[in-house]
Amino acid sequence: MSLMSFFHKNISSLRYRIALGLSSAVLALCPWQAAQAESLFEAVEKTLANHPRQESAMLRLEAAADKRREEKSAFFPTLSGNAAGGRVYGDNSTSRGLSVTRGSGYSWLWEGDIALTQNLFNGMGTVNRHSAAIDREEAAKYSMDDVREMLTIETVNAYMDVLRAEDSLRYIAEYKAALEKYRPQFKVLIDQGAVDSTDQSQAFDMIARASKLENDFNAQKQSAIARYAMMTGHEPQGELHAPKGVLNIPETQDMAVAWALENHPQLRAANENSDAAWHDSLAEKSAFFPKLDSELSYYKKDQDDVIGGEVVDARALLKMNWAFSTGGAEISRYKRSRKLYQQSLSERREKELQLVANIKDAWIMRDKLTAQQDISARRLALSKALLNTRRDQFEGGSITLIQLMQAHDQHYMLGLENRQLSYAAQNADYMILSSMGALYSRLTPEAALVIQDVQQDAAQPEIEKFCDHQQEHPETGKSKSDGKASEVCP
Repeated sequence: MSLMSFFHKNISSLRYRIALGLSSAVLALCPWQAAQAESLFEAVEKTLANHPRQESAMLRLEAAADKRREEKSAFFPTLSGNAAGGRVYGDNSTSRGLSVTRGSGYSWLWEGDIALTQNLFNGMGTVNRHSAAIDREEAAKYSMDDVREMLTIETVNAYMDVLRAEDSLRYIAEYKAALEKYRPQFKVLIDQGAVDSTDQSQAFDMIARASKLENDFNAQKQSAIARYAMMTGHEPQGELHAPKGVLNIPETQDMAVAWALENHPQLRAANENSDAAWHDSLAEKSAFFPKLDSELSYYKKDQDDVIGGEVVDARALLKMNWAFSTGGAEISRYKRSRKLYQQSLSERREKELQLVANIKDAWIMRDKLTAQQDISARRLALSKALLNTRRDQFEGGSITLIQLMQAHDQHYMLGLENRQLSYAAQNADYMILSSMGALYSRLTPEAALVIQDVQQDAAQPEIEKFCDHQQEHPETGKSKSDGKASEVCP
């Protein structure tokens, strides 16, 4: 399966969702399970469930949805009503004609009106404002995906830093124990006068350097734990384990760039914001056109005849309204909206350039670390051979104890360097996927199931070949398969 088709494939799995639901229920019912170690994906999920940045992104999305519903309401009629009541005084032609004494009169007044207004045309302003709100809601969705990607890589970095520091500390403890074994040998040689204090000082300096490394990695571990707690809401529980998932990095840098330009949530959000700005400019342009509304209204007023009497007014109207500022306010607003649209296009191009640069930087870093890891592995193999040679030479009496210890120290230091490069190379893979905007989707158990299915499909010809051999040579095959052929062959 190619990388592009895999990314576009729907990786949702019903069996995973059922298993995840059951496992969540078990965890909720069994609090002692909390002491077990978290997987990398579980740590990411806890970050996304608890981090305020994710909550803020969700609230922005909900606000955008509310704005879209608000703009959609403009397509529907508007219902309005008014009511009033009280005591009034009137002096008009009616009161003067009916009152022969004063020419005026007093009355209780009760009046009310209700109107139903429907906009028929406003220069497509309502349509464009609603379209802009839809675009901004989509942009908020992609922005939330981008926040998820950023939180994922930050959690991954914290998880891997804790893992790297703990692994390094275990290795350094083994390193110190190996160096400490030389201490009694030096004491015997010094008591015998076979070596001077200079060799002993060099040996103690190696042990002190190992202690300094241990102190440095302890500090790194505490810092990583603090960042882990900041992301997930709690410190690591139990022993963390190195991720074993297959990430399927794109084969070439160009493939990674092409996929990111098409799918990265930052670019998709920028596209939606540009579309929203375009619809905003069209909405501002609608101010140049008259507005046409239809209106149904009913008005009733109850008062004494001396000041006018009862009034009833029912209407069904078409109303046109057009207002244009002589100072050019509408023109300025339209020009401003066009400039904002052009600005959004420029910002989109800037994001595109930045994402391409980030992918290239991550790719270069991975290539560099891979090359360094290969070199370090060769050096480590050479140092191991040198250490074995030094042991033989020491037993033959051709080198001193301090020279053997130096060879041992060099081998452990190269081993430590190799471990650091291994973690750095793995982080570089994560950085490539993060710069593509694809890290979270590659860590999900759904993706692991799809990758497992792909691997099984690829391995199927070999399995069939093995089973055919079992049928042809049952006795020989049984001894070679160690009695496990029944587990894979029907």
